[in-house]
Amino acid sequence: MIYLLSKIFTALLLPPGLFVTIAALLAWFARSWVRRGLATFALFLYLLSIHPVADNLLLPFEAPFRHTTLPAKADAVVTLGGGNMRGNPIPLVDESFKRAIYGMAIGKSLDIPVIVSGNGDRGYDEFHALLDSLKALNPILCDEINVSKTPVGHFALIPETRSRDTYENAVLTREMLGKENPTLIVVTSAYHMRRALMLFRHAGVRHLYPAAVNFYIDPSKTSYEIQDYMPSMWALLNSYRAMHEFFGIVKVKLRDFLK
Repeated sequence: MIYLLSKIFTALLLPPGLFVTIAALLAWFARSWVRRGLATFALFLYLLSIHPVADNLLLPFEAPFRHTTLPAKADAVVTLGGGNMRGNPIPLVDESFKRAIYGMAIGKSLDIPVIVSGNGDRGYDEFHALLDSLKALNPILCDEINVSKTPVGHFALIPETRSRDTYENAVLTREMLGKENPTLIVVTSAYHMRRALMLFRHAGVRHLYPAAVNFYIDPSKTSYEIQDYMPSMWALLNSYRAMHEFFGIVKVKLRDFLK
């Protein structure tokens, strides 16, 4: 009982539950025409902030990439940047770190280069953030990392530090490899994979193999507990991810239509 009361207390007094509560209280005391707007806002925010809704919004973006099928041969692995924070012992943020490590594992197993893509923030790109992260982990990695400025025929880390978004990732990666239609293994977060593949195809790359990480939804979950229906910032973040990808895909399709 104390555990449940603690969960309710936290859900109501921390965002986004706090905002839902405030909007609901304002709706209660407001005039009729304002009340409907505030009540609608409170309901909408509440729904986006609970796991049953957020999970079902995000699951369709992740589900197709649950299982990874790798080719026997490929020209390169490309890991899409996910952000970094200079000054941390491991500068790559969670999503970016998992992408980079998974991409390196694939590149090492197939003995092909890994293109680390993304220009980062304020002059500190994803490639150098990865190198600094690997230096911090050197005592447990105990392995020398081969680095090359241009693509080679074996495992090495290759910097691509000019791209500002996924489309530029695709265009610059294709230019670096110097092939009309290279075979690429794309590593990014599961929810972002569908749009990433669309953008790579838009850039003219057709032979693509998705290798997704950072899954946030458990597809085997069939029931929810009481606390799952309480507003949660984690659920709201998953709703944001789903909506961000949805509108991103709309933009890609519009770009294809205009092209």
